Amino acid sequence: MEVYKRETQEVIKRFLDHRLSFPDCVAALGTALADVIPRLTAEQMTPLRALMLANNERVMKEMERRGPPGETSK
Repeated sequence: MEVYKRETQEVIKRFLDHRLSFPDCVAALGTALADVIPRLTAEQMTPLRALMLANNERVMKEMERRGPPGETSK
């Protein structure tokens, strides 16, 4: 679970630094999730869900901040 947390933090950092596109960010987060799920215990599923939701919220807020595709930032 800690490896997943570190990996997703790095993916989001790269996205926020404009070094990773939105589609690539979503794909990388999905790949990290697919890698961790088979190794989790039942007790780890709730914390995983909370982390996934937090990651999603962070990425979506950044996309909202950036505005619609093709629009320049203010």
